[in-house]
Formats: sequence, C-alpha cells, structure tokens
Amino acid sequence: MAAKSYNWSEIAKHPKYVQLKSKKRKFLFGWWIASSIYYFLLPVLSGYVPDLFKIKVVGVINFGYLFILSQFVVAFFVAIYYTKVANSEFDRLTDDLVREIQ
Repeated sequence: MAAKSYNWSEIAKHPKYVQLKSKKRKFLFGWWIASSIYYFLLPVLSGYVPDLFKIKVVGVINFGYLFILSQFVVAFFVAIYYTKVANSEFDRLTDDLVREIQ
C-alpha cells in the first residue's frame, strides 16, 4: 500500500495550520515566560532577601521549603492545564486541518 504524499509547503500556508501554530505559540510562550520567572524567583529571593527564607511557617517548616515545594505543585498544574487546552482546543484545530487536507 503506497503512502499518500502531502505538499508540506502548502500545508504550512494553510489558514487552519497558521491559526493552530499561532495559538499554540502564544499559549506555550506565555506559560514559558511565567514559569521561568517563577523558577528564577527562588535564587533571586534567596540571594537578595535571605531572611525571607528563615521565616518559620509551621514547626521547622519555613518559607523556603514551602516555596520550593510550590514549584513542583505549579509545574503539576501547568501540565494539567496544558493537557486540558491541548485536548480541547489544539486537537480540535488539528482535526479541522486534517479534514480539510484530505
């Protein structure tokens, strides 16, 4: 069975593909900037405001421990949110594009 040949340069110019690429780029770039800022807050704050990380919250747990653990929680929720958006929006746009191409 012969594989179907596609004109990839035409697909790259297709309005549905351009829309998909634009939406995905905006979404990913925005979250990349936000998560990078949040990630680099740890070394910046610990360097310039070290007393902040000595504040005890509960028992021996201080603000530093909570901030570090919050980065894992935020990464987990960003992954869940991306999955939700990808399944609902990006996959829909991809299906529309595939239907129009075939």
